[in-house]
Amino acid sequence: MNYNFETQAGLISLKVLNTKKPVEELLTFACRQNPKRSFMLVSKVIGRYVPTKPNVMREVYDSLSGSLGDDKLTYVVSLAEAATGLGAGVADSLTRVQQENVYFQHTTRHKLNRPLWFSLDEAHSHAVDHMFYAPKKELLEGITESKRLVIVDDEITTGRTVKLLITRLLKHLMNIEEIVIISLVNLIDKKQSLSINDFNIPVRYVSLMEAQISMLKKENFKPELPENVDTGLCEALSSDELGRCAMLMPYSGHFPSITSSKEMTIIANGEHQYIPFLIAEKHEQAGCDVLYQSINRSPLLLGESIQKKISFSFDGRDVEHYLYNFEEGNRDVYVLLENESARDAHEFASKYPLTKCEIA
Repeated sequence: MNYNFETQAGLISLKVLNTKKPVEELLTFACRQNPKRSFMLVSKVIGRYVPTKPNVMREVYDSLSGSLGDDKLTYVVSLAEAATGLGAGVADSLTRVQQENVYFQHTTRHKLNRPLWFSLDEAHSHAVDHMFYAPKKELLEGITESKRLVIVDDEITTGRTVKLLITRLLKHLMNIEEIVIISLVNLIDKKQSLSINDFNIPVRYVSLMEAQISMLKKENFKPELPENVDTGLCEALSSDELGRCAMLMPYSGHFPSITSSKEMTIIANGEHQYIPFLIAEKHEQAGCDVLYQSINRSPLLLGESIQKKISFSFDGRDVEHYLYNFEEGNRDVYVLLENESARDAHEFASKYPLTKCEIA
């Protein structure tokens, strides 16, 4: 089935080879404010650019993790920023169907006072290189004994970054018997797909959709990065407990105790996506009408699937982050930050003090 999407950047053609969800429920497109790549595949199922119900997200996590098969000691690694929550969700769902331990870690653009395993660049991104920190000592043995390596990204287009990530991870992982590459949408050309020939380890792909993409670009579409776009490492106080230095899944720590309401929107911030999702899911299961979405650093243009864009400073510097398609309406809004002490400096979060929430 072929689909065409007319955008400011040009005509995007999507040839769907197979899919587990209807295209209109899974994705749409927007235009990047970025000269490196003109379009953005906008997922409708992970709460990043489109507010999403937690049960929709959990269904995706369950579907992807359910395709992994055998019960194996597993190390799940995802790419920041878009796939931070997706990777954690897949790892969380996997713990529900297997007995062996599941470890989760994500790349990060936060600076930590921790040993670094490696860094890697992402060619099409506007942002600084990904950092990958050494796992915590108490987790290292289990991780290095893992039999299955699972790489998670929201979309795979060329596979360059994924190949680079796997190559560098395998220098630290001597017991991997299988590599599984998970994505919402797999756009990679079959000729570029990774295989046993690349790592001498079997490789397979799992996705909700496989497709081929092409674009007829408009010559006059030449976007520039905003002057105040966030391209650097975050040097604010950042946690090493929630995935940047690995974690044993599922999360079993403290949750802020939010007062339930009939209608609420939970807003995650940057890489801090997993815990806000769990909180949103908890309240939805208690009978609330809950939407989840996330603040992020990617600059997109208004138009197409981006109907509303809020830009704001988040740490006192003259750089911006963004929230897309947010409609407050009559909903209670909870902006859940990784570090509550940062709320006053966060132009958007400071508008929503956690007056109905107990802070640890």
